[in-house]
Amino acid sequence: MKISKVLSSFLALLILNSTFSTNFILKTSQNEKKLSNYVCKVIKEITKAKNDTQDVLIGNLSGKLWSSTVNDIAGCVGQEAAVVLSDFKMLLKEKTLRKAAVIIIALSSADHKIVNFLVNVHKFSKVSHHMAKFIIIVPKDTKFDQRFKLINSFIAFGFQNVVCVHETANHDIQWETYFSLDNKKSVELNDVGTELIFPDKLRNMFGYPYKVYVYSQIPKLIISHGRPLTPLAHFMSAVQKIQNATVLYKVLKHETLLKNVWMDRLMDLTLNTGYKFYTSEPKLMTYEDSGYCALIPLPSETSYSQLIFIKPFDGLTWLFLALTMACSVTVWWMFQGRGAVDSPRLLVYGMFVMFIGQGVDFSRKNRLVLIILLQLIIVMIWILCNAYEGVITSFMIQPIQEERMLTFDDLVASDYEIITDEVFTRAIRDTGIYKSLMMRLNSSGNQLRDELKTEIPRQHYVFIMNCDIAEIMIDIPTVTGKIVSNFYYLLPEKMFSYLEELEASFFNPYVERLQYFMDLSFQAGLMHIWKVMSPENRFFERFRQSSSEQTYLELKDFVVVFCILMAGCALSLGLFIIEIFFHDIIQKLELANLARNLKNQVHQMAYKKRKQPKHPKYQRGALYYIIHRHKRVKRLKARKLKVRRIYVQPRFPMD
Repeated sequence: MKISKVLSSFLALLILNSTFSTNFILKTSQNEKKLSNYVCKVIKEITKAKNDTQDVLIGNLSGKLWSSTVNDIAGCVGQEAAVVLSDFKMLLKEKTLRKAAVIIIALSSADHKIVNFLVNVHKFSKVSHHMAKFIIIVPKDTKFDQRFKLINSFIAFGFQNVVCVHETANHDIQWETYFSLDNKKSVELNDVGTELIFPDKLRNMFGYPYKVYVYSQIPKLIISHGRPLTPLAHFMSAVQKIQNATVLYKVLKHETLLKNVWMDRLMDLTLNTGYKFYTSEPKLMTYEDSGYCALIPLPSETSYSQLIFIKPFDGLTWLFLALTMACSVTVWWMFQGRGAVDSPRLLVYGMFVMFIGQGVDFSRKNRLVLIILLQLIIVMIWILCNAYEGVITSFMIQPIQEERMLTFDDLVASDYEIITDEVFTRAIRDTGIYKSLMMRLNSSGNQLRDELKTEIPRQHYVFIMNCDIAEIMIDIPTVTGKIVSNFYYLLPEKMFSYLEELEASFFNPYVERLQYFMDLSFQAGLMHIWKVMSPENRFFERFRQSSSEQTYLELKDFVVVFCILMAGCALSLGLFIIEIFFHDIIQKLELANLARNLKNQVHQMAYKKRKQPKHPKYQRGALYYIIHRHKRVKRLKARKLKVRRIYVQPRFPMD
């Protein structure tokens, strides 16, 4: 009896044990199935948001503990998209990590291997590890502190999208993630709702407060009434309206304070471009083109005087021309006929007037000799006039400065000493091409502004700096009040162009979403519209013209020539007006005066000689002169008057 009771009790115990084991196994398998289904649901949400095929990397580092769960997840995702690796070394390959959008790590415990994994991921995948989503599966007996340290280790290396999933004591699936809001770090426990697991995939940022620190960076970023005026500020305003975010601007007095704020983890983003933390990840691509520009001394100007009309010929040529003219006038005056000859009778008048604009009286006796002489004079005048016109025209249209540099190769071929910063020097050194330029580089960033603000900047130095700074420095006055642009000009070609990036904090959970929205804004052309609306576009309006334009002679450079021309025109006009108004009066007065003088002479001769004229036609008479004037003669000259001797009856009685 006793033996039968013992056997029955043993059998009952075995049945109970088997039933309990079966129930435990079934319960465990159900929990694992529930876990795999939930993970598959999250993966589908992520791939659906991406709208394309994304690879899933599954690393089973737990051995046989999570083998069934891993297989279920791989089967749910699909063999083409899922990559299952059990070897830790294969998991750290660079191509595998860059290709994966979701990385699932199944652990048996929070051991030290995960730290090695993080270091390698940070080393090999600096671009994609911010885009990838990490799901860490740990056993249910893992303590809270261990899970917290595990998530915190991911956050420390810049992995923002990390969740830890495990089974609770009540056989429920629990998700844990870590993020910071308003400087308060906390661990959120979520057991439902996949949309709350990875917040950067949301269409709504739920009023996330973006703490944006800025400082004045004229002209790229101008601060007015505590708000930045820049295209990126318009972008953040659009994010605030469309993505339901909150933008909080903090203005710093100096750029050195920005690094302190970043190290204290107080900021999410900065709108100042060109500022690099070197260890900050991630970065936002702004599609803003930047680079290095060179301030080059202006070339020497061609010397010229206000008497530009004497420029074509040298002093010796002008001297011989003056002597030739003086000799010609003298000989002409000596051999000019004194007789009265009408100008229309000259045979060479029409030809000569075409060149010198006036007629000359010639004697008809030496007509052939004069024609030959005139032909020689005409040929010489034609040669001299064309030579003078060609030289003066070429001199007036050529630049008064030497040819300016247009490209970076022209700067390399020159012999200027270059003052720049260490970043540009390092970039030149890394190329390994411009070895001759390296000998002339002087890395002295502090000397850039000091040298340009001196009284007379040294003209044998070339300054290379960021284009934003160069465009400001070109308009800065020196100590004497002269503008730097009076001594330097900007090289038209931009050197070592690159795209500006914005520095973001490690703990910004919406980095990927922000970059995605910036890409859409650039593709839609909104960034260009915001740039046109910004004040910096008006600030650079005067720099839009190309710096390669040469300087030419202007109208003000011919003041003396125009003064001489205007004086001659004024004198000619004045004489013409005087001749019009006073010509008849002067002519009458001269004729009356001449007639009076001749009359007195006739009276004196008649009283002295008291004899009749010999002409048979008259019995009594006297010698009298009258004046005959041609209608076309404009000036009355004694030597050009045609005098005719006639006999007239005297008006007084003769003895």
